[in-house]
Amino acid sequence: MSNLIPTNVQLPAHLAARVGKPSALAAALAGGLGGGESFPRISIKGSRFRIKDGDAETVLQSTHIDVIIVGANPRYSKTYYAKTWDPNAEASAPDCYSLDGVKPSGDSGSPQNDLCATCKWNEFGSKITPMGTETKACADKKRLAVVAADDPSGPIYLLEVTPAALKSLKIYQKELAMRGFTPEIVRTRLSFDTDASFPKLVFGFGGFIDDDTAETLDDVLGSDKVKEITGEAAPAVATPVAIEKPAPVKAEVVEEAKPIRGFGVAKVKEPEEAPAPKAKPKAAPKAEPVAAVADIADEIASLLGEIDADDA
Repeated sequence: MSNLIPTNVQLPAHLAARVGKPSALAAALAGGLGGGESFPRISIKGSRFRIKDGDAETVLQSTHIDVIIVGANPRYSKTYYAKTWDPNAEASAPDCYSLDGVKPSGDSGSPQNDLCATCKWNEFGSKITPMGTETKACADKKRLAVVAADDPSGPIYLLEVTPAALKSLKIYQKELAMRGFTPEIVRTRLSFDTDASFPKLVFGFGGFIDDDTAETLDDVLGSDKVKEITGEAAPAVATPVAIEKPAPVKAEVVEEAKPIRGFGVAKVKEPEEAPAPKAKPKAAPKAEPVAAVADIADEIASLLGEIDADDA
């Protein structure tokens, strides 16, 4: 057994009632070990976490992020491109794809078969990687819906787990299940496999959620929005994400016109406090007027005269 989750980890008391019970999310996460542009999503292009929302992209500075998994399609999604991937080509939609791994989606540009199971591109050996490894031309992915662990009431993101990361997800899910922990009560840490020559996610345990977060997620888990993101319920437009060109992107946070919730929040500079007004130096006390020298001399002479009169 690996040590993704510490063996001596203590379950917080406020989550005790949530452990050991059936979880539809836990079952979905284990199932099939699987992108609609209408949803904000997390991209891992160039081994950097990127938040994409429409045409806007925010590159995160951190090499890891903490999320809470709030939804998972129990089946694989599948994506097939007829042309060999070319890093210099323009991004394009797949020729055929499926959100449930059973049959091509209705708006696939060029469906390859009636059923995914019997499609020739779904067989191992239908594609040979540059490293000489046999794989499938139609790639299996796992669609997850996640929220930022530190902002659970913020946006819900689509995270597509690529074939290379499915093993890490499977190991992580098994360790959660062995301890009776469901995915929705833990913070899942996403990082990159630094030994891989391509973007490859690694799943890890990041601690437990607090009581307020657990209550917030009660309204999110199983919601229609989550099911649309995972592909279990078709939204108005549910097309997979086109392959991205690995063009170099300057790793910096994109300033947004308005701060956004969740990941990629542009840090708003706190207004600098105006310096406290300097206290005016206290005016020196006015010197008492000094008597003229002549007046002092007259007073001394008068006193001496009085002394002489007393002695006479």
